[in-house]
Amino acid sequence: MPLKQGLIHVYTGEGKGKTTASMGLAFRAAGRGLRVLVMQFFKPEAAGECAWEGPAPQGGGSIHFRRVQLRHTFFSHRVDKPAQIREIAAMLEQIQGEWRQGLWDLVVLDEINIALHDQDVAWPDFARFLDSKPPQVELVCTGRGAPQALQERADYVTEMTPHKHPFDRKITARKGIEY
Repeated sequence: MPLKQGLIHVYTGEGKGKTTASMGLAFRAAGRGLRVLVMQFFKPEAAGECAWEGPAPQGGGSIHFRRVQLRHTFFSHRVDKPAQIREIAAMLEQIQGEWRQGLWDLVVLDEINIALHDQDVAWPDFARFLDSKPPQVELVCTGRGAPQALQERADYVTEMTPHKHPFDRKITARKGIEY
């Protein structure tokens, strides 16, 4: 059963939990019969959230993951920026076609805020993408550095703020917890 009204969520900030919050929403939606697409940008293959994909154990919904094999310039100085811009644009165009076909009830664009912040996606292009969202599709945009223009367009804006983090004690990211 599709949503009557789809809203826009933004999960941003320097703290941990942006992707985790979006995954919680994805699991809830699938458990209630909704069809979910999680499109991940700048996530390595090792990200653990993709281990579960397909039909929900109960509720009749499903979660489908896609990943664009991009590396952020923070992690690699050998990024082909023009190719990266083209690949992100192609993925957003594909999603537009799919939501016009009614394939998704919830779309999660994991780390898209980073692409917007770094201008891998120009704001006017993304604003047109938002304009093309069907009214019944829920959209979640995660990542640090969400632009103010996106925050103004959103219905929900949540900023994750770190107050304490194990990294401060030199504890590195742990498989199954942070990735």
